[in-house]
Amino acid sequence: MPFVENEGLKIYYEFVEGKLPAMVFIHGWTANMNFWKEQRAYFQGKNAMLFIDNRGHGRSEKPKEYEQYLFEKFVSDLNAVVSSLKLSDFILIGHSFGTMISMKFCEEHEDKVKALILIGGGTRIRAFHKFFYPISRLFSAVNYKSSVKLVENLSFAKNAVELKEWALKQVLENTPRYSAMNGYKTLTKIDLRQVANKLEKPTLIIVGEKDALLPVGKSKELNRLIKNSKLLVVSGAGHCVQLEKPEIVNREIERFCSELS
Repeated sequence: MPFVENEGLKIYYEFVEGKLPAMVFIHGWTANMNFWKEQRAYFQGKNAMLFIDNRGHGRSEKPKEYEQYLFEKFVSDLNAVVSSLKLSDFILIGHSFGTMISMKFCEEHEDKVKALILIGGGTRIRAFHKFFYPISRLFSAVNYKSSVKLVENLSFAKNAVELKEWALKQVLENTPRYSAMNGYKTLTKIDLRQVANKLEKPTLIIVGEKDALLPVGKSKELNRLIKNSKLLVVSGAGHCVQLEKPEIVNREIERFCSELS
């Protein structure tokens, strides 16, 4: 299985051959590369694609110490994988927490990124999460499955019942509680407003109209801060818009990428 070792930790990835520029996909908190399954199927045979399981998720290593989940570690892992594959001038596509990793990576390695696609993202999570973290830590310790189910209910629009069940199974099988809580703690500390304001790469911002985790206002803020950006709000979709409305998201990604070249 393909791994890259970064600072002693194994990071799992899958690379799909295709035309350049490559698309590099970064998933969100508690998810894994399977959350890009609709995009992988659509762009198969069209573009080269790189999928990465963030540390603590999927098939990547899952350390228990909080220090292994600092924000810069996730950014460093992304750089380690793309560097090992000698990828450059790629389109960086992030979802949720993955948008934050993508923006920070772009600030630090601007020469490697051709464009950004930020889906269901933002510069920071809601302020109340900082106060909710201790409560959620206790609740998840008592019943992790119920905690995950609550998050997945918020991650999708109300009518996406089958997707909620699929996502619940994905998280429970691939993201242990300690990884989830360590990642959550890191999320409460991130503020990328100044980073977003510096970005100048062509950027497509996509958000579900009914996103309950990082609401539309977060994407509107990104649109204001990132100079060369455009915003698409997808009607009837929740936080995981790339899974709920893949036909719209895939079409817009394809159009955006064609305009780049």
